[in-house]
Amino acid sequence: MKAIFKREMNAYFTSPLAYFVIGSFLALTGLNFWNINLVNRSIEFSNTLNSLSSFLVFFIPIITMKMFAEEKRNGTEVLLRTSPVKIWKIVLGKYAAAFSLFVLIVLCTAICPVILSFNMMEVTDITPVFPWAKTIGSYIGFILLGSAYISIGLLASSFSENATLSAVIGMVILLILSFLETIGTQLGGTIGSILVWISLSSRYSDFATGLFNLTSIVYYLSFTFVILFITIVNIERKRWN
Repeated sequence: MKAIFKREMNAYFTSPLAYFVIGSFLALTGLNFWNINLVNRSIEFSNTLNSLSSFLVFFIPIITMKMFAEEKRNGTEVLLRTSPVKIWKIVLGKYAAAFSLFVLIVLCTAICPVILSFNMMEVTDITPVFPWAKTIGSYIGFILLGSAYISIGLLASSFSENATLSAVIGMVILLILSFLETIGTQLGGTIGSILVWISLSSRYSDFATGLFNLTSIVYYLSFTFVILFITIVNIERKRWN
């Protein structure tokens, strides 16, 4: 698993992909930070993270699109499936690499709340206490949401040998999941409540408002585990075929 992780991380940073994703996401973060916090004189960086969470639907599939699709295209997937390394270790190694890149990107955005905390007087014209607890809670929710999205992206990558198609499949799945809350709210009733309950975005809302919900943490971790398990089963099925 460690060797898979190192290989995937090396693949990220020896190609333009990681630099493109990091640069694009940080540029988007800067624009939202300027508009939401500086222009509107708000010290709530959780609002900026909440705005950025909707863009993960597009960024995460780009991070994961080559994970298995590239193996198929290069013909190395057969070597992975027939190697003595267990499939679950391969999947977890690839997941760990994608998750590490995502966390690195998120950590780069931490400069924004630090700037706010040192310049609250200029931002708000008053001297309030910076909401560090709410901000940290939002970051935890943001990372958990990203971890669940990465598992979906990894599963999408296992379906096709075309990296672009894998990214599109991942985006479509994530878009559908992101609209579950809206659909559930409009439907109402039992079905609507179920859709809202399983929605990933609705659970992130708890963290965005400063509510540290243990149930939502368990849900995100369980969701990620289940999707990774499905990915492992999908690859194991191909091995036996």
